Amino acid sequence: MRFPSPTIDFTVLARRALSTGTKRVPLLINAKQYNELPKATTLPLDVTWHMPNSTRSAVAEYLSGPRIPGARRFDLDAVAELEIDKNPLSLTHMLPTGKRFAEECQKLGIRDETHVILYDTVGIFSSPRAAYTFKAFGHDKVSVLDGGLPAYIAEGGEVEMGEVGDQGESEYQALDEPKKEWVRSYEEIVANSEKHISDPTTEIVLDHRPLARYTGEAPEPRQGLSSGHIPNSLPAPFVAYLDPASDKKPFSSYKSVPELKQILAKAVGGEDTFEEIQEQGRPVVFSCGSGMTAAIGWLANELITEKEGKGLKTAIYDESWTGYALRKESKIVKGNSPV
Repeated sequence: MRFPSPTIDFTVLARRALSTGTKRVPLLINAKQYNELPKATTLPLDVTWHMPNSTRSAVAEYLSGPRIPGARRFDLDAVAELEIDKNPLSLTHMLPTGKRFAEECQKLGIRDETHVILYDTVGIFSSPRAAYTFKAFGHDKVSVLDGGLPAYIAEGGEVEMGEVGDQGESEYQALDEPKKEWVRSYEEIVANSEKHISDPTTEIVLDHRPLARYTGEAPEPRQGLSSGHIPNSLPAPFVAYLDPASDKKPFSSYKSVPELKQILAKAVGGEDTFEEIQEQGRPVVFSCGSGMTAAIGWLANELITEKEGKGLKTAIYDESWTGYALRKESKIVKGNSPV
């Protein structure tokens, strides 16, 4: 999938800057911090998504509850780009056009100045992808609820059940296309894979699927899709960034920023390599099964940048492994070696 260069509407950006002011919101908040936010300018969004082989229905669970009071449902699949010229493989949750994104925001009552709080019902799973989507279209007042709905409930947060109230509508205008430098197409990934990873012009591709799918030892959850990996891509399973759910803590949540930096540094080849590519501005591209959990790594880097004032230059391969492996001409590598 290749995007044309976005047409930047500076009027939109200027209006958004004036309405939001210079105060930045934190990328990651906990339940206590959420409860302290001014409700008049804050809107929680349920952005839950489950794997294709899951028996759970994100929509049904949202409609029945429990959910955060006043939460609206932002469906990453429903808003996705489906035009055949831009999504020829009919892949799910691909980045939409600015028009489609703006229409969904208008329908949900989101305004330029709205502070959106993104959560899922797993803990940390699909909410980073929603954050990536909003920020790719220039909406910077975005926070992810760490631990999601389960953490919120565990902290004693109030919930609502049953019928969803009136959503309301709003005026909203987005960029025509997502920020081009944040997205990689199939053609760009293939061209990059033909260069050796030691070449300083080669972008480092991190594959966030489980290691056994990267090596080809385990099957893909999408029936008929080969496992394996893109030539010269490196394994970086997304679970490494998270404290997993347990009997005492029934939700996943992000590890500390110092731990995230260690994990990301290890994935790219060590602390020295991390510092080197950071200074060079050498891009790191996150990939996964379908572009969902790749955003967990993307947000981890954003959290590092937020705390330290600098991080890696990153993008997401929007189609990810599904789009790559569906194409018969794609070269697929098996085993532990990236090449």
